[in-house]
Amino acid sequence: MFVLVLTSLGYMYIHQNKSKNQEQNNEYQLNTQEVDLLKEGDIILRHGFGIISDAIAKISNQSISHCGILCRDVHQQWVVVHTVSNTLSTTDGMQIESLSSFTKGSKKNSIHIIRFKNQSDSLQKLFINQTFYYLNKQIPFDNQFNTNDSSEFYCTELIRHLYLTTYQTDIYQNHKQDILGFEPFFDKKIFKSVVSHIENKN
Repeated sequence: MFVLVLTSLGYMYIHQNKSKNQEQNNEYQLNTQEVDLLKEGDIILRHGFGIISDAIAKISNQSISHCGILCRDVHQQWVVVHTVSNTLSTTDGMQIESLSSFTKGSKKNSIHIIRFKNQSDSLQKLFINQTFYYLNKQIPFDNQFNTNDSSEFYCTELIRHLYLTTYQTDIYQNHKQDILGFEPFFDKKIFKSVVSHIENKN
């Protein structure tokens, strides 16, 4: 049993180091034309590096393991606000990083950016304000995956909560069986595709 644990830990250590090397050498980015299509509040999805990301992508059956919200910072630069467990990041829960950094942490041809079909300018401003509100509150990551409160969030839970509070819309209404997954983000009745590299995947 002890040997098995050591073997598993060794495998994870080797795999994590390999994933870090892949990410560091990754040059994957959106092009200028794609960036010009973006609007604040767009949702960005990706398949990240590492065994946990691979496991999530396999379960989701969508080649996606993570998501966040596209916003502009005080310098009007594109950033991604998202929530990550401290097992994968130096910061637990709500955090912000540049779009280029978020894309660099994505496997090639895995970026998919979508836009809520029923958005309005006023509610979208509220959506962004709420996003930064939870960021500033430093809401921790929801390791229990409990959707019944807003004291902690995992990535899809955060976005679901934002649509519930700003648009009074549950994007999971017709996807209750997939409450942890990414299925609603591919529902063409709810979201439209802005940039998709998934379709071009080899």
